[in-house]
Amino acid sequence: MTAQITVIRIGGGVLTETPGGLLTNNLTEPGQYLWLDIANTPGEEGLNRLEQLLGLHELALDNLFDTDRNPRLLEFEDHILLGARFIKEGPDGLEPSTIGIVLGKNFLITAHENRPEIISTILARVRANGNQVLNTGPDRLLYLVLDTLVDHYYEILDTLSEGIDAIDDRASELTQKQDLVLQHDILATKRQLLTIHRAATPLRDALLNLRRTNRTLISEANELYLRDVFEHILQLLDTVETYREILSSTTELIMTAASNRMNEIMTFLTVFTTFFIPVNFIAGFYGMNLVMPEAKLAMTYPVVIAIMAALIAFMFVWFKRKRWL
Repeated sequence: MTAQITVIRIGGGVLTETPGGLLTNNLTEPGQYLWLDIANTPGEEGLNRLEQLLGLHELALDNLFDTDRNPRLLEFEDHILLGARFIKEGPDGLEPSTIGIVLGKNFLITAHENRPEIISTILARVRANGNQVLNTGPDRLLYLVLDTLVDHYYEILDTLSEGIDAIDDRASELTQKQDLVLQHDILATKRQLLTIHRAATPLRDALLNLRRTNRTLISEANELYLRDVFEHILQLLDTVETYREILSSTTELIMTAASNRMNEIMTFLTVFTTFFIPVNFIAGFYGMNLVMPEAKLAMTYPVVIAIMAALIAFMFVWFKRKRWL
């Protein structure tokens, strides 16, 4: 796929966006910094141009566009590479996708496949928070990018929270036919929570390491903002774990309910069989191929039936008193 580069110049209270911008020698004016948003991997010429104009390290370029590798943080002499994941809707549910970020003294690069909606959200937030970004530096823009990613995690988590509440309500009024449907919903929700966890964990680790990096790229004021993002991620991961525990408890509840139903069925069948043990004994006794004088009496048949019924009634009452029924 062809690379699409959007050049955004920020500074002096002005934001200038150039879609499909060319990487020229004069990327920025004095007092400005650069945001390069790159969709898809440029060709060799484009990579060489990035390396020449911005002085990017070869490893930074390799990792910036490597979407298959786990996101991580690499620190170089005058720039930092960190990876993060955003979440998008796929045919099989939520899917994580990698976004590479490079922070330099006067530039920020975001690289990803295609142009996800999250980038448009970030740009809209940059415009809405002009005072925070237009008169500061790329480290504040980095904060807005990461904070938008975390807010996106929370939006998905809030949607899942409503589904988890519905699952909990359905589990309390469970019927046998609903077992499989509910278990399928629980499994699907667990997978979505796992997707959020896998997306947020590398960003948590990257921010933790970012706090120990070169202070020349991140001002003390913006360290507070990045620490706020870090704390939000910790809270997010804690909430994800709580929801996973709730779903695990709900699964145990379903299994316990199914086991209790099975026990009730087995109890009924056992009691039903027990009722007929003496009846079968009497029927077997009189079914023997022997001469029985009482069998010739006219009242023998109704008397035997009455005895069988009385035994069943007696056992029923006895089981009730023993609380076996």
